[in-house]
Amino acid sequence: MTRLSRYEIMGAMSDERLKSTTVRFTDSDLRLLEGLQQKLGLGMVHVIRLAIRRLAESENLPPVPPGTKKR
Repeated sequence: MTRLSRYEIMGAMSDERLKSTTVRFTDSDLRLLEGLQQKLGLGMVHVIRLAIRRLAESENLPPVPPGTKKR
């Protein structure tokens, strides 16, 4: 599996449909998110999406093709 750059991942994310959800974070989670936001220059949602994709990559999950729906 090839490693994608942050910009390739952000481009792929922009093509996907968005769904609304609510997530509760601990204070330490929020501090880490804020640190990553500042370091990467990204918004909270983008940091979370990037983290999910990096975790999936490190766990050797196959990438989901854009436009694929799972119910």
